[in-house]
Amino acid sequence: MRLVLVLAVLVAALTVVGIAPGAGAVVRCGTVSVQEYGVAQPLVYRVRLVKGGISCRTARRVLGYFMRKDVSPQGWYCARGHASQNQAWAAACGTRAGALIRSYGPVRR
Repeated sequence: MRLVLVLAVLVAALTVVGIAPGAGAVVRCGTVSVQEYGVAQPLVYRVRLVKGGISCRTARRVLGYFMRKDVSPQGWYCARGHASQNQAWAAACGTRAGALIRSYGPVRR
């Protein structure tokens, strides 16, 4: 009986850890649209929460702000990705607390 209880607790703990974004599971957070200079249609980028305990809404806001204004929001540090450095992401932002979000694209319509 004790063995069954220990196994049940262990399985429950591993399940919770396995779905947490900080445990390596990337969370898909939808898209952001960015109107870029010289482009008639807004470009659409996929947003991913790589790690950290933030909401998808915050991730979309931060990346959208950075991609529109080229300025990191307060408390965030952002950078553009470069294909020459084998970076698949268009932009990435992080915090000192360890949150990491990235945008990929633009998505073709």
